[in-house]
Amino acid sequence: MKNQEPANENDRKNRCYVCKESLVVTHEHYVKLCQPCGEYNEQKRLAKHDLDSYTALITGGRTKIGYHTALRLLRDGSRVILTTRFPYDALQRYIKEPDFENWCDRIHIYGLDFRQIERVEMFAQFIDKEFPYIDIIINNAAQTVRMLDEEYQALALNEAELQRQIAGNQQLQLMADKIPVSHFVKSENETKGFQQLQQMNHEQAVMNHNPLLHNSWTAHSHQISVVEMLEVQLINVTAPFLINTKLKDAMLRSPHQNRFIVNVSASEGRFNMRRKGGYHVHTNMAKASLNMMTLTMSKEYKKHRIFITSVDPGWVSNQFPDQVKNDRKIQLPLDFDDAAARICDPVYEGKDVERPLTGVFLKDYQQVDW
Repeated sequence: MKNQEPANENDRKNRCYVCKESLVVTHEHYVKLCQPCGEYNEQKRLAKHDLDSYTALITGGRTKIGYHTALRLLRDGSRVILTTRFPYDALQRYIKEPDFENWCDRIHIYGLDFRQIERVEMFAQFIDKEFPYIDIIINNAAQTVRMLDEEYQALALNEAELQRQIAGNQQLQLMADKIPVSHFVKSENETKGFQQLQQMNHEQAVMNHNPLLHNSWTAHSHQISVVEMLEVQLINVTAPFLINTKLKDAMLRSPHQNRFIVNVSASEGRFNMRRKGGYHVHTNMAKASLNMMTLTMSKEYKKHRIFITSVDPGWVSNQFPDQVKNDRKIQLPLDFDDAAARICDPVYEGKDVERPLTGVFLKDYQQVDW
């Protein structure tokens, strides 16, 4: 498939999102894809795989890409360990799934804030001791646009309310008992660095602007606060590094021939791009760093049959401020299930082969340049 970038904006709008060929006849399900690419993507999306006896760790599994990736692996038969800052909110989402009873004994939810990096290390050490082995690590948790303080507080209040509701409802409690939910206790020393970040945040606001009109996705470098830059590095790069290294022994204990680490990346972190805007430099830096982790770490890990890839999940969400979204009606070419299929594909394609892909960047199921 050809995948060269079109030269201008109008030309790009009239081309297939995947192969970049002129879009004459669209696929019935994927209106931004040509017929062949649409059929291939639909085939990948609907494919079923056997991951019985596999154990996967997914970070950021409460909503969106992480949620759909966790569901996909659960329905493939895998045991899934997932992290989120709001575990009870995640719990009530999974409970509502119609096939909940089919996999409820194979999902484990852990409350974890990647900005508190000491807790990430403690979590990895706990997982290493708690589970016999890990086959798959999917580093999905990421901060692209920083959550507003009001949004975070609302979610925190909702989290406490959900916990009370579950405790006071016998039917909900019975369902919740089937899924272990755990928090890691914060000590004063562990939260010290995070408190310093919070203090900096109050002293230096991320941006003094109307969030409906402007956010860090549309920000130039001088408009991004130190706080947001540091948070992005901790969440998008430092935490995955700790998880990948601290859980290496757990992966080596796997009885399966091949083990996998998938670093969920983005095209913003690639250098070989014809179009590179001047915005959100901090997230571009973080994804580029994650890609370098993939490229470098894969050299060592492949000796132990641990295969590491960076995967672009595709354009499945709109990061522009709300007012810009309203002014620019953008039809996204893919959805979260397509993203999940892309993320899991290195595992599906590599689990039974002698030489799985490793140290590469994958976009639309194909290896592309960094």
